[in-house]
Amino acid sequence: MSTAQSIPSELILHILKYLTHPSDLSNCALCCKSWSMHAIELLWYKPNFVRSTAWVSFCHVLQQTRPTLFPYTSFIRRINLSLLSTDVEDAHLTSLKDCERLERVTLTGCSKLTDHGITGFLGTKVRTSLVSMDLGDVTNVTDASIKRIAEICPSLQGLNLSMCKESPGRFEGITDDGVVVLSEACTGLRRIKLNNCVRVSDASVIALARNCPALLEIDLMNCTVSNKSLKEVFMHSSELREFRLNNCTEITDSAFTESALTRLPPQSKLYPSSHYYDQLRILDLTSIQSITDNAVRQIIAAAPKIRNLVLNKCHNITDDSVLAICHLGRYLHYLHLGHCMRLTDYSIVELARHCTRIRYLDLACCGQLTDRSVVELATLPKLKRIGLVKCQNITDQAIYALTSHARIANSLERVHLSYCQRLTIPAIMQLVNFCEKLTHLSLTSVPAFLRPDFQRFRRTPPKEFSSQQRSVFCVFSGRGVRDLRTYFNTLTAMNAEAIQHQQQHQQQQQQQQQHHHHHGHHVPQQQPLITQRHPELATIDIPTDVLSRLHRGGVMEAVLARHNRLPAPVPAATDEEDTNNEVYGDTDDIDVL
Repeated sequence: MSTAQSIPSELILHILKYLTHPSDLSNCALCCKSWSMHAIELLWYKPNFVRSTAWVSFCHVLQQTRPTLFPYTSFIRRINLSLLSTDVEDAHLTSLKDCERLERVTLTGCSKLTDHGITGFLGTKVRTSLVSMDLGDVTNVTDASIKRIAEICPSLQGLNLSMCKESPGRFEGITDDGVVVLSEACTGLRRIKLNNCVRVSDASVIALARNCPALLEIDLMNCTVSNKSLKEVFMHSSELREFRLNNCTEITDSAFTESALTRLPPQSKLYPSSHYYDQLRILDLTSIQSITDNAVRQIIAAAPKIRNLVLNKCHNITDDSVLAICHLGRYLHYLHLGHCMRLTDYSIVELARHCTRIRYLDLACCGQLTDRSVVELATLPKLKRIGLVKCQNITDQAIYALTSHARIANSLERVHLSYCQRLTIPAIMQLVNFCEKLTHLSLTSVPAFLRPDFQRFRRTPPKEFSSQQRSVFCVFSGRGVRDLRTYFNTLTAMNAEAIQHQQQHQQQQQQQQQHHHHHGHHVPQQQPLITQRHPELATIDIPTDVLSRLHRGGVMEAVLARHNRLPAPVPAATDEEDTNNEVYGDTDDIDVL
């Protein structure tokens, strides 16, 4: 017996878990029989599918009727087919029916799948190991699949049924009928996402709240729910960590002010804190326009450790709400107050002073805000993203404030300034140079940046934009920001060079004029040579104090060496995070941060 064969199975598994690349595991499988068994099991534990040919071959192996060398179906624990999307069909999925140890199945975007494929995969035997299923954007799924899941997967803990809002037509395949059955059978459910399931109503949410007390996450975007649902959730789901209610427009203040949130339990060993929802971390109330400061105050009192709070398009929110939010203090990291047009500098200044760990802040369309707010926000040491779209009182002073703190230079990544029409080139130059980690900058409809030489670095406007929208679109991201920075510095260096040559030229002209005046000759006026070589400098006006701040050791020399090599236009971005929804003149559309 070789040394490799004599190693205990536990040690072999421990060694092989340090190998992350499939080729390394494949090589270990050639060592001996015991190593081969463990290596193959790890390779099949979570198969990685990038190409559809690999998936088809995989299904072919599982469908073989003759005995195989290894029990492959018992090795498979997790399957993720989201990268294959439309290449996955019902016939393929049913090949997984014998994988009884499957724990997690991700089918996001597999739009060709139907109830037939899903129910065929689940089979008729109880799957006690299956704890998570992701059917996001599987638009052909109906209650039939949900009921089969309820019947076959009693240990289910997570189910994603979110549907894409942009898909044609409303998604009506999932109804209360299926969700109620699911809640009664899968009482250990911890996470459920029902975004854009428009036929899901109060009946579903009430059943989930009453039957699944361990719920940690509920997503109900665009579902037809009312105050009844929220009152049941707050009564029974005290472990809730993430609650999303985007566009649930029937909800009012009473869902919060007349619910269990107002009945705080006394301090005890069971409740070490007097706050009922001490564990709630994410709350999204986008477009629930009827809620007021009363609801926000009650939410903060009951859940004082919220990390992400979204109040976008809650038009009745005032400074009083923000002052209540200030009590979240160091716990608050993410705050969206877009379209809360009644906010003023007073509350935002207090927010910056109390919630010093904010990383994301969106104040789009908060038209009463001025530079004073940004000056205070600039002191936030961890700020990564700030949205000031259509805050039209913002001036260069706000931008210079963002560049006056050393910490922000190492943190700020995304800045949204579209429709802030009072901004000028020098301020943005300083911002781009100061914030070295900046990867996204939006300046749509800012007049100073509608020049062709700047627009060559912008992202390609979305195809659906009109010619007018395209003409004012100005968003820089990724390489576009870097190229804009290079171009700024090039212009700065060229301008400095032009000034120097102009001064020298003027001195020479003065000397010649004095000389020729003495001899009675006329000397014609000429432009400086450097301006003749670079006509675009005639449109650049950069104050001397800004130049002095931008010229830092060695930068000018490096730029001068390459100032004739300008970057090419930036292609359209493919990163989903950088999707931009700026629409000219429409106050309901803002940057997606």
